Amino acid sequence: MFNAMSRAEIWLQDTLDQSLSIEDLANHLGYSVSQIRRQFRHCFNTSPSAYREQRRLERAAVLLSLTPQNIAHIAIRCGYANHSSFSRAFQRRYQLTPRHYRQSFSSVRHLQ
Repeated sequence: MFNAMSRAEIWLQDTLDQSLSIEDLANHLGYSVSQIRRQFRHCFNTSPSAYREQRRLERAAVLLSLTPQNIAHIAIRCGYANHSSFSRAFQRRYQLTPRHYRQSFSSVRHLQ
């Protein structure tokens, strides 16, 4: 099952920009939803959906700090349905709005 969880991790990372469910993951791997949830939590100490959310926000943070792409485009690129849901999730995770997060990096670049 460890190999399956490695495949689950890769699949989740490869599909960050898509609106796929735990059922899609289970079907992809050929296991039941309950098996996937239980084994994923055992291996990664988090649920598949929480793992996906964390990876989406990490990708967004990188894009905000390194690219000039507009925030709405980054939200969509990272799998969020809209700017508003992305901003709420981002602020929960980083305690900054995406705009303020980006500004904090541009301030550091200007000092260098």
